[in-house]
Amino acid sequence: MKKWVFIMAMVSMLVSCSKERVVIDEDFSSGFGNWWIEGGEEVFVKNGGLHMSADGDVRSNQMCTVWCRTPVVGNVKIEYTAKVEGSEENYNNINFFFMYSDPSGQKLADTAAQRMDGDYYRYHELNGYIVTFLNNPADGVEMDNPDGTRKARMRMRRCPGFNLVTETFDYNSRQGVEYHFTIIVVDGKLDFYVDGNKYLSWTDARPLCGGLIGLRTYRSQICWDNVKVTELD
Repeated sequence: MKKWVFIMAMVSMLVSCSKERVVIDEDFSSGFGNWWIEGGEEVFVKNGGLHMSADGDVRSNQMCTVWCRTPVVGNVKIEYTAKVEGSEENYNNINFFFMYSDPSGQKLADTAAQRMDGDYYRYHELNGYIVTFLNNPADGVEMDNPDGTRKARMRMRRCPGFNLVTETFDYNSRQGVEYHFTIIVVDGKLDFYVDGNKYLSWTDARPLCGGLIGLRTYRSQICWDNVKVTELD
């Protein structure tokens, strides 16, 4: 924990010279009225966390996205915590959407009815970035850590097109563990941190400049908390 606090303090120092403005600071203590749901079995707030269940037998119950209505623009620091509370197939799937918008110019909230099953492909033709953090499948590359634990699989994609831009196998994605995530977007450069360590980095030559954030999972039950977005000058 001390190491995580120190590293995140260093990350904060790197952006502290810029003017910052917090645009989203959500601990779900007042519910989730500023969010809407697509797909999944059940989404509810309990003990200060947003609980998302999407591990059912019906396909539409196996995928869930929860969008925040507040848009973010430009250079940003995104922070959130997530814990896998269950996953029958041990997917332990924690996804995050950011800078999402409709290429047609329509508001995503206005087209939500087209995505009520939460099917993944419906998001692939929208504008946006996806970071995925999940348990490495049994047939994955270098699937185990030296201590015998399964590595996590981390991916970053750009949409439209669902293009994989960078990927790594490292760390772990376990049930019952709360992970702290940070995404920093500065002039098209995207950095992804887990528990204070940077695992993914990519620079977009045609960066997306604004949109919505969304919480996403597949075949997992997730508790989300402390979602914070800070716009950087």
